[in-house]
Amino acid sequence: MYLGNIAPWEQYPKHLRFSEIINPLKVITDFFSSGWPSDHRQDLKEWRYYVLNAKFYKDRHGPGHVLFIYDQTLQLIEAMHLLLLKNKDRWPRLQDVTEEQIEQEMKDWIYFPKNLSAKELANPYEAVKKCFKKTSPQEYRDYLKEWLNAALYKSAADETLMAGEIIDVYDNIRKLYSAAWLIHQRETSNTFTHKSWGRDKLGSKSPETIVSEELSSLKDLNPELTTTEKLGMEEVKKVIVDRVPSVSMIYLMGTHPNPFTYYVLVLVEDKEKTPEHEIANKIEDNCRYLALVFAIVHKLASAKEALAKNKRFWHNTLYKSINIYKAPNVELTGAHAIDDKVWLERAQHDWNRWGLQGKEFLKGAIRYMEDGNYNLALFSLHQAAESSLIAIIRAVLGYRLSVHNLSRKIRITLLFTEEIKAVLALETPQGVLLFNLLQTAYSEARYKSDFKPDDESVTLLKERVSLLLRKIAQVYLQFIKGKESAAHQPL
Repeated sequence: MYLGNIAPWEQYPKHLRFSEIINPLKVITDFFSSGWPSDHRQDLKEWRYYVLNAKFYKDRHGPGHVLFIYDQTLQLIEAMHLLLLKNKDRWPRLQDVTEEQIEQEMKDWIYFPKNLSAKELANPYEAVKKCFKKTSPQEYRDYLKEWLNAALYKSAADETLMAGEIIDVYDNIRKLYSAAWLIHQRETSNTFTHKSWGRDKLGSKSPETIVSEELSSLKDLNPELTTTEKLGMEEVKKVIVDRVPSVSMIYLMGTHPNPFTYYVLVLVEDKEKTPEHEIANKIEDNCRYLALVFAIVHKLASAKEALAKNKRFWHNTLYKSINIYKAPNVELTGAHAIDDKVWLERAQHDWNRWGLQGKEFLKGAIRYMEDGNYNLALFSLHQAAESSLIAIIRAVLGYRLSVHNLSRKIRITLLFTEEIKAVLALETPQGVLLFNLLQTAYSEARYKSDFKPDDESVTLLKERVSLLLRKIAQVYLQFIKGKESAAHQPL
């Protein structure tokens, strides 16, 4: 059983440092810094020879070299298992690599694996999943401990190690080497090519092109479901009501087509002690097998108070959304459309507070980069992105999202536009890599003394965040123009 970001206890890594558990890609980078994939394959083949034959391990480095191979291989196996678990929770999910990109990688990279299927080349996590389907990390640890003993003694592996098991473990580890190489090449900043490190991995449209393009119309809350989507929503409702007994009301705010996601507002009883964000996580995790769900959770009293104070988000959401569940004896009335002039005034206030702050943080990041302080530059870039996202979410939805999770902020913007997410190029490995670096900046850049982002990555991220702020400003201006036009329409 996998419990979100916590590795199952029986499979918990036993050979990784805490920093490596938090960032298993570091293990992959270290693994290939000690040798190319062909070197590791040769080491594994030599180790297997001494497992199968009545000889002890001999090497120009001495018999201790097999202990080094043993340690590295175990660390890689544990790191790959963690990456597999993390990939299940990844948002946005990595898209499969195209045949065209694979062909280009075969030309550019100094090494390209030959023991993976086309499906596994397009998505190396498919290969990783296959390697752990029948053999758990603990079983790999047990097998390799026996391999180590057999290689260090003048005797072949005894009957406790079947020949078929040795072959399966050997083939799986070779497959893990290849999958690890693909992940290293596509998800780290250390891509090895014939000419240089590969950094330009954007799709057919660059972020600059996306920013310069004309904006598509912003979406308003107006959920309309097909028959199939209604059936899916009914199942989601049942799961929420079953797993969260304190639920009072559920509203469908809208959907997003790719990947298909239900956006729901869930109101719970005032006596509920569990924090709202934990309930939201529980709902999203429990509904995952049915559909992707983005849950906003609040106490019922908070909704009533917000309506009384004429808060935009609550009136607009409850007025336009679909009420899909109401517990007995629960009433929530009085929601109405917000006057465009009122919305316009409050949106401009939000922008002046948060949007302008985002620009100032970007200026600060540039100054820190000029001083060579890339940690604070990265933190300032995170703050620039966060402040600007807060500004556009408050302006357009009137919603105050207090968490520092940039992913959730990006996802909530999909309720009204896909333009903002598009700038981040999250369908590409480089875009995901940069976005993940940006997300880590809030805590790691301030609190971890060993966190040292490279100047090239921070420079690339500065350009990406600059484009993000420009796009958010464009979306804001488009929204304001729409509200101004509506405010001057005759009644």
